[in-house]
Parts: sequence; structure tokens; C-alpha cells
Amino acid sequence: MSFGWPETFNLIDAVAMIAASAIPFYVAYVTKIRPFRILSLLLALFSFSHGLYHLLFGFVFGYTARAILDSFSVVTLLLFLSYFSKKGGLA
Repeated sequence: MSFGWPETFNLIDAVAMIAASAIPFYVAYVTKIRPFRILSLLLALFSFSHGLYHLLFGFVFGYTARAILDSFSVVTLLLFLSYFSKKGGLA
């Protein structure tokens, strides 16, 4: 397997998204406000699963990762948007 530009970009995307998921996971862990905890957890799950998708798509599984993890990250993001529209303060 050669390591070219697509693999480099997938690795950068994976590291950035997985690292970005650490802050919402931490916020979900320390906050006492239930809706904020759920929103932070959903955002962290989206970021982590999308980063994992980039890592696995670029190096291991290819289109199987696209079918499973990309779909999971989109569903998680839609759940985040749905929950935010009900509980997030857009009344």
C-alpha cells in the first residue's frame, strides 16, 4: 500500500476529528445540566465516529467504513440537530 496524498489527508482529518471529540466528551462528563450533557455527548459521538471513519476509510476497510461509520455519523448529527431544536433553546 502506498502512502500518497489521499492517505495523508485522511490521516490529518482523522486526527483532527478524534482530537476535537475530546472536548465535548469532557464537557459531557463534567456538566450537571442534562440537556447540555446529551448535546455534548451527541456532538462528541459524531466527531469521534467521523474521525474513525476517515481513519478506517483511508487505511483499512475502505467502502465498508463508508457504509457503516459514515452513516452512523450522519445519523448522530441528525439526532443532535433534532435534540437541539427541541431542548437547545430555539423556542
